[in-house]
Amino acid sequence: MIIGNCTYSVRDYLRSGEMSLLDFAAFNADLGITALEYNDMFFEDFSADTLAAVRNSAEDAGCSIVCLTCGGNLASDDAAANAAQVEEFKQHLQNAHDLGAHAVRFNIGSTGDEERDLTVGVERVIDGFNQLLPAARELDVKITIENHGGVSKWADPILKVILGTDPDWIGSCPDFGNFKPIERRYIELAKVIPFAHHSHAKTHEFDANGEDAEYSMERVLAIYKAAGVDGVLSIEFEGSGDQKLGVKKTRDLLQRYM
Repeated sequence: MIIGNCTYSVRDYLRSGEMSLLDFAAFNADLGITALEYNDMFFEDFSADTLAAVRNSAEDAGCSIVCLTCGGNLASDDAAANAAQVEEFKQHLQNAHDLGAHAVRFNIGSTGDEERDLTVGVERVIDGFNQLLPAARELDVKITIENHGGVSKWADPILKVILGTDPDWIGSCPDFGNFKPIERRYIELAKVIPFAHHSHAKTHEFDANGEDAEYSMERVLAIYKAAGVDGVLSIEFEGSGDQKLGVKKTRDLLQRYM
């Protein structure tokens, strides 16, 4: 497994202008982190010049871009909006390819009704992803689903989407912090981790021993080892403290159990 980091981990620095998108790679390289994930929300545009500049900044720092993370909704009751979302996702697949990334994380959204998310919502996402599969294969970019609420609130609907499409190209993006309550988290993670193409090592606060104060990183990484899953564990620090320090503490915690 490889430790990565996503731009959302340093969101305040990026939003304030203290760090630019082109500075992100060098910041990570200084920490020994070379696998980078970029969130679409931090791009002013997706022009060819912007994509080339971001890719060059990563290469100059000795890093590689592994994932482009995007918002969205494929499960709404608005058929026209869902169709437009498919077209937008196709463009983001091309954007990821141009960045050199081999994975995207697409938020799959919600019907607005938790019960319908598990039925019609799942079917709408399957339909949308099957429309995206030809482009994903052609561009060599895998699609991942994060446990992120709505249709992706629980493991079972995520697995229905993956198995209703093509698990070689559409997989999970297990987020270590999003399944709640905590008593259910490890069970849900154990379901999606075998299908992981990318992962979010989410942290918030740390105790005096440098452990995550909410869950056991050791236990989560043991699930990866038991499943024989490799790949990038992308840090996603969402704590209230200094975000640069939060990235460092998360890196150290991952290294402790990898």
